[in-house]
Amino acid sequence: MNTNIGGDATSYRRLIDSVAPVAIFLLLNRFAGLGWAVAGATVWGVQASVRRTRRGEAIGKFLPLLIVYLLVRGLIGIITDSEDVYFGIGIATKAAIGLGLIGTVIFRRSFLGQVLPIVLPFKAETIKHKVFSRVMAQMTVVLGLYQILTSIWDIWLYRQTSVDGYVVIRTLVGFPAGFIASLLGVFYIDRSLRRADGFKGFVDLLEIEENGS
Repeated sequence: MNTNIGGDATSYRRLIDSVAPVAIFLLLNRFAGLGWAVAGATVWGVQASVRRTRRGEAIGKFLPLLIVYLLVRGLIGIITDSEDVYFGIGIATKAAIGLGLIGTVIFRRSFLGQVLPIVLPFKAETIKHKVFSRVMAQMTVVLGLYQILTSIWDIWLYRQTSVDGYVVIRTLVGFPAGFIASLLGVFYIDRSLRRADGFKGFVDLLEIEENGS
């Protein structure tokens, strides 16, 4: 029972961390202006990232880079007082990440192939199997294309609506779309890797991790 409660609390905190910056931006942008809205959303993003690291989430290794990015983007947004610049940085960053992910596959060091074995206790024989390398490469490309396509969607949406409308619609569409895409990705990896030696499914990996902790 304690585990479930802890899991529910963590999920609730993640939901708050996702929704709060949007609410803060909308409120401050409406009543105080873009500069304050950017500052408020940036401050929340930084402290949320630090708290997630202290909870032991995987974001910890990327925390310095993430904080620098949030602060630089926020500072540029405040200095320029330009909605185009502030949101443009975010969209361009997402597209660049997508291209970078695809690049890791081109250089035969797929991002997911490098990261997932760190996050989950895959067996050595599974990692060495050719199926593992192929599936990780495929899903890394899919993840990269998803970033690029959503960047194109962001550009179209930004041009079609107001700033507040853009923030709200992107949030309402992005959360369920990302959730569904993640579920499909996990399902595909789980089914495909069963042809690799030593892999019995993600449930088995999670049980091994829980028993080992």
